[in-house]
Amino acid sequence: MVYIRNIYTGLLVFPLIAAVFTLPYAVFQYHRHGAVSKLRTLIIYSYILYMLIAFFMVCLPLPDRASTIGNTWRGHLNLIPGKQIWLYWHGRAFGIAAFQEYLLSSSLWQLLFNILLTVPFGVYMRYYFKQGLKRTILWSFLLSLFYETSQLTALFGIYPGPYRFADVEDLICNTMGGAAGYYLAYIAAVLLPSRDEIDESIRAEMPKVTGMQRFWAALFDYVCLVAVHIFLLGAIRILYPAFTGYTIYAEVDSWSFFCVISLVQVLITKGSTLGHAACRLRLVSEDGKPAPAGQYIKRYAFLLLFTEPPLFLAGWLMNRRFSVVVDLVILGLVFLSRIYFILYFINMVFRKGRPMPHDKLSGTHYIETAIPKA
Repeated sequence: MVYIRNIYTGLLVFPLIAAVFTLPYAVFQYHRHGAVSKLRTLIIYSYILYMLIAFFMVCLPLPDRASTIGNTWRGHLNLIPGKQIWLYWHGRAFGIAAFQEYLLSSSLWQLLFNILLTVPFGVYMRYYFKQGLKRTILWSFLLSLFYETSQLTALFGIYPGPYRFADVEDLICNTMGGAAGYYLAYIAAVLLPSRDEIDESIRAEMPKVTGMQRFWAALFDYVCLVAVHIFLLGAIRILYPAFTGYTIYAEVDSWSFFCVISLVQVLITKGSTLGHAACRLRLVSEDGKPAPAGQYIKRYAFLLLFTEPPLFLAGWLMNRRFSVVVDLVILGLVFLSRIYFILYFINMVFRKGRPMPHDKLSGTHYIETAIPKA
């Protein structure tokens, strides 16, 4: 029951981990391969889920802090291989009945669990990470050492004392499990394409800018610039304590900051922001050559024109509100200012990134830069 609960906990936490991991993963895949392979993504995310559940299997359930006070590492450490087996059989008469009883004992099942725990790890090491037997054994040993260290140090000092035993038998069994997984990886190699074949299938496709590629590039830029913007606002708040903070105009300032900084990057690099470069994209004119500065300026000016005037008007009305009707108008204007973003997202995801009005009016479009060969 405890193991099932740990698996359930891992499944609950995994979406949060995946959400944090998705943006850097997508940007890296576009930068490295020019596309995101569905099979590669499935393998990577299954690996993250497995590692998360395996760690929870080792460390959960967490105890009450008070129950660990007074526990010492000496009392929770076993450095004698085979001690658990010896303790079970010590003083017992060996026979068929006793052996059958041992097959159902927690002592044996604990050993088997520690072997099975790292079998998938060995499979991943050989199949996806292309590690040899020696390296797989080494990585399995180090993974097990991390588990035992986390137990011995009470999750690296989070608890006053250790609440689980660190056992050399676990190191041995986990390492054996990784080695067993290495040999079982042959089945995965037969059923699934190799990592090299996945890479070749991606490179075989003609370079083509996709909507999702544009989306991840824009999101990468936005996250980076929002972080810088928040830092600058914090610095202003420290230097000028009278700074009141958020108003609806801050929304205008934030998006204007994004457009201006993006424009500066594009002008300096002749077509690429940081997000564009990370996803191997470049803005060019209709003839495929670097666009003149005026076209880049027109592009971001239209972006501001299509989004910010309704929000600016809403901010003006908010300072002069006098009825419920005006409040509804303000709400409608705020929504209107975000329609273009909604259309942009729909266009990127469902319409494969077809040109938007600011693309057409500025005469600019994206091309994909060269994808490195293996």
